[in-house]
Amino acid sequence: MSGPPDPKLVLGPFLLGVMFNIGLEGALILQFFHYWDTFRNDKTWVRLFVLYLFILETLNTAFGIAIVWEPLMTRYAEPAAMMFFPTCRIIEPFVTTLISTPMQIFVAWRIYAGTRSAWLPLAIVVCAIGSIAGAYWTGVTVIIVKTFLRKEEVNHPSIVWSSFTTAADVFMTVGLTYILVKNRKKNPHHARGVTRAIQVTIQTGIITAIFALLDVILFNTQPVRDFGLSKLYTNILISCMNARAAPSNVNMVANIHNALFGDDTGPYAITKGGNGQFESSASEVEGSIGAGKGAESTEKVEEV
Repeated sequence: MSGPPDPKLVLGPFLLGVMFNIGLEGALILQFFHYWDTFRNDKTWVRLFVLYLFILETLNTAFGIAIVWEPLMTRYAEPAAMMFFPTCRIIEPFVTTLISTPMQIFVAWRIYAGTRSAWLPLAIVVCAIGSIAGAYWTGVTVIIVKTFLRKEEVNHPSIVWSSFTTAADVFMTVGLTYILVKNRKKNPHHARGVTRAIQVTIQTGIITAIFALLDVILFNTQPVRDFGLSKLYTNILISCMNARAAPSNVNMVANIHNALFGDDTGPYAITKGGNGQFESSASEVEGSIGAGKGAESTEKVEEV
């Protein structure tokens, strides 16, 4: 039987992963408080959903710190530190999917709102359910095997988990890009801005997919997991919510269609009054400006 893994190959990646997670937590705090203070007109369930994600992400960060703290501090220089999985390592798969799965289903609903087609959202929901099943399988397996020496038994459920997550990433990127392309055809004057948005959306999908693939590779080559994937999802989702015209400044975001929240009317609205009130406010502002210019020109004509 082989001995325990090299501490440099375990604790080093653990520490880097937690540091990355803490950095994303800082960005998430800023994103969350900006959203919570700015978009008070969003429906109550949407605001509670964002609050739910923020609380679980904060707990996820705390569990990540505990995973590193145990071998480095509590069990420092003890053989058990490199023999058994950290206690909070068991919790990580369950908490991660309690964040990522509802988020993926939420994005699937928004894609349906933008496309009115059920096929792609259905594929995302299936992948989300497969992801949470793989994550729970992984967590239960970690509870059973307990030691790093039997880590290979955890590889198979981990591959299932990460494969479904990666597939969901790809489907979400395809759906959001399709919405933006469709909007560009409808609004050729905004083509430049929408093209930038398409690039951002594609890059975002590639980033999350790469993180999911790295999750598979690292876990199957080293006894480590990524700690920042769910937090990356949450930051991206809340940043999309923040990339909307704010009630206090309807011109804050101009010429770029928001793929997730472009259709904010009727049953698909996340704001209490849909986006109609923002549009009307914008038209009123434009109308008042136009009226002002008209009055100025009339006065000049009369003076002449």
